[in-house]
Amino acid sequence: MTLARRLFLTTAVLVVSLLVISVAAMWGLNGLSRHLDEALDEYATLREVYEIGLHVAMAKAMLNAGSPDNRRVTAELQAAADRLQLFIAGEAPRGQPPGPGSVRQHPGGEAALEALDDLIYLLSGPPADAGFRPPTPVQLAVINGVLNQLAQLANETRQAINAAQDAAAAKRRVTIGLVAGLSAVVVLSGAVISVWQYRSVMRPMGRLRRGVRQIAAGRFGDRLEPERDREFAELVDDFNRMAGELDSLYRQLEEKVAVRSKELVRSERLASVGFLAAGVAHEINNPLGIMSGHAELALRALDRGADAKPVDDRAIEETRTALHVVCDEAFRCKEIIRKLLSLTRPGGEARGPVALAEIARDVATMVSGLKHYRDRKLDVKMDDADGLMAWGNETELKQVLLNLTMNALEATEPGVGRVTIEAKRTGLTVRLTVGDNGRGMTPDVLDRVFEPFFTQRRGTPGPDGAGTGLGLSITHVIVGQHGGRITAHSEGPGKGSQFVVDLPAAEATSRP
Repeated sequence: MTLARRLFLTTAVLVVSLLVISVAAMWGLNGLSRHLDEALDEYATLREVYEIGLHVAMAKAMLNAGSPDNRRVTAELQAAADRLQLFIAGEAPRGQPPGPGSVRQHPGGEAALEALDDLIYLLSGPPADAGFRPPTPVQLAVINGVLNQLAQLANETRQAINAAQDAAAAKRRVTIGLVAGLSAVVVLSGAVISVWQYRSVMRPMGRLRRGVRQIAAGRFGDRLEPERDREFAELVDDFNRMAGELDSLYRQLEEKVAVRSKELVRSERLASVGFLAAGVAHEINNPLGIMSGHAELALRALDRGADAKPVDDRAIEETRTALHVVCDEAFRCKEIIRKLLSLTRPGGEARGPVALAEIARDVATMVSGLKHYRDRKLDVKMDDADGLMAWGNETELKQVLLNLTMNALEATEPGVGRVTIEAKRTGLTVRLTVGDNGRGMTPDVLDRVFEPFFTQRRGTPGPDGAGTGLGLSITHVIVGQHGGRITAHSEGPGKGSQFVVDLPAAEATSRP
């Protein structure tokens, strides 16, 4: 069932319920009105009976008082007879509007009317002799019979009035109970329907809201459960389709970012190697000069030994010594070139135990030959060289330490500059610290020190210029990819800086 149809049915049920309550109320009010009309008619009847009885009672009183004027008695009786006849016929007396309930058929009324007619006939005869003539027993009996009939009729009318009142009260109770019951049912049904309707709308809305928050949090792989309502089902399908497209797009972007990051790291590494190559070339010139000098000595010793008869053992020994020196210096050049080329190899994804002490010594060896930094002092302090094993990629960690060391050397002043590389084990992590006594950093610089392309110097890498502002940002990325953390500290301008790198220890990581 669709949401629109359910809303329509809910509204229709509520409207029908209100109509039922209205019909019940109108039925009850109509019954009350009918019983009220009946009671009013009975009251009018009772009043008419009292009026007729009043005329008869006046006539009886005049007869008992010995009134010699029978015409007055006859007039009262005739008035009572006329009103009784009209009452029996269902007509209103003169001067009164007819009532719908004034008709009342009663055999006692007709008998009373006949007795009144007979009594009127007796009293309307020729006048008697002068003097008092008391009423005869027949006349009194007729009058008393008429009064008894009227009293019985009045009693029946009162009973009818009481019955109408009881019926009206019963109708009122039934109406109140019916309307109250229907109202309670409608209210309860409305509450149940409202709760059901609220849940059927708000629950899917809540799931959609949670789905949107998951998308905002970057969890594009989550999907929503299908809904029963067609509108929500279509909305869930569209949402899941959008989440799938966003997931695919996000993965593509991640792949592109990973590729570009690797290219950027390699470019920065090559830039560092290019800068090192200029200084390392001078370091290689020294062993090459030694090699060339000892090679000349060896040649001279060979020439001298070749002319001597017998063979000169001293010349042979000098030649052997010179060749040993040449070999040693050649291996020294090879080691320098190996360390330099280690920075140009791609880092890859392979990770394993890495000796930070060995990396620190290699970096110190490479940068100590740079002529720009020979007037600075570089110290390497390792608490436990054998136990400082971090889990990571050797080439990338070497680049991290090289970037931090060169930045520290650049930040110091010639002659008084001092850079310290320290490493120690703290629980399940290995902490590597590169500190200097250089120019330090302001709080604004500390907040932005790891931002890409942020640098206080612009130009080319080296002491005479500036970098691109990518060294520390790439270092931050590499450390984060290793599951570590890097932080920068400085007490202010002129008070030096410290970069602290926390890396997972090799023993704390069971797999790469």
